[in-house]
Amino acid sequence: MDSALLAFAGLSLLLTVTPGADTALVTRAALAGGRPAGFGAVLGVTSGLLVHAALSALGLSVLLARSAALYEAVRLAGAAYLLYLGVRAWREARHTAQAAGEPGPRLGFGPALAQGLTTNVLNPKVALFYLTVLPGFVRPGEGALERSLTLALIHFGWGVIWLGLLVLLIGTLAPRLRSPRVRASLERVTGAVMVALGLRVALSR
Repeated sequence: MDSALLAFAGLSLLLTVTPGADTALVTRAALAGGRPAGFGAVLGVTSGLLVHAALSALGLSVLLARSAALYEAVRLAGAAYLLYLGVRAWREARHTAQAAGEPGPRLGFGPALAQGLTTNVLNPKVALFYLTVLPGFVRPGEGALERSLTLALIHFGWGVIWLGLLVLLIGTLAPRLRSPRVRASLERVTGAVMVALGLRVALSR
């Protein structure tokens, strides 16, 4: 077994299980649309890793790293999107609390996938991680794009497993979460987490 692949597998696993915007987004999607939406968010988030790997291998992330203006633009766009999702969660929590058990619109697989992909792609820290870390696992003479995508697939696999288990857990607890009051409270919590993450990204330097 390639020792570099094993080392990256351990590093990417550590990053995957660390709670962050991806965890909050998948949790909210699973609450808002059940397992289909949850798995859609998982696929979107993990697909974003492949995008970052490809951009890093092609050298486009170098521009992001060297251009302060571009980095700021991407960072603020990502922060604004997280804030938007958080505020939207709060609004939907209020609607859920006022619905008195009436079924409302559910988040679908496609929109959840788009949210996950957008959130991940607009995270400049992920782009810089792939730019700075992946080259250390590419051996001389190897194709940078092929090797980068191989490494990203390892990260992709951990994300699918870990976040997929989270979706299954939420699905198992679904019968206890059907109360409008409970669902509204969970929406408020996940919304607050996303707003806090958005503010953290916006204020970080």
